[in-house]
Amino acid sequence: MNDELSAYIEDVALFWEKQGLPRIAGRIVALLLVCDPPQRSATQIATELGVSKGSVSSMTRLLLASGTIEAVALPGDRATYFRLTADSLERKFSRRLESMIGFRRLAERGLALMEDTPPEQRARLRRVAALYTFLERELPLLLDKWHAERETLEAFEALEAYVEKEGG
Repeated sequence: MNDELSAYIEDVALFWEKQGLPRIAGRIVALLLVCDPPQRSATQIATELGVSKGSVSSMTRLLLASGTIEAVALPGDRATYFRLTADSLERKFSRRLESMIGFRRLAERGLALMEDTPPEQRARLRRVAALYTFLERELPLLLDKWHAERETLEAFEALEAYVEKEGG
């Protein structure tokens, strides 16, 4: 792995660390984003990232549980391989939306409890409820637009692969 790719993997890991994921898990995600072929065994991950197999084992369990990666078997090979699930980031986005809906409900519950308090005391909760109501309404529309764009991207990728295969 060259220095630029190593730096990229670290940058992706730092991004995911800021999102609450352990850095080594972020490094695994980054590696699986760029590796060819698109799957790696725990031993390969440990070797390529220069980390212990124990930490790879712990972090792959975490990533498997979250649905970020999946375990796959290759014909004739007893090792377990890991790859990113096709829609892992979309599912993470959908889970965040579900979480937002839950928090919006809590904010509305708080507003109902504070019905007899001065408006300025309810203002913070009102803003939170309004923000999360807005996000609950608009984010699914964005996700639908993404699905349409993803279909276009996949069609382009298929065409590009065909042209490359045919040598033209």
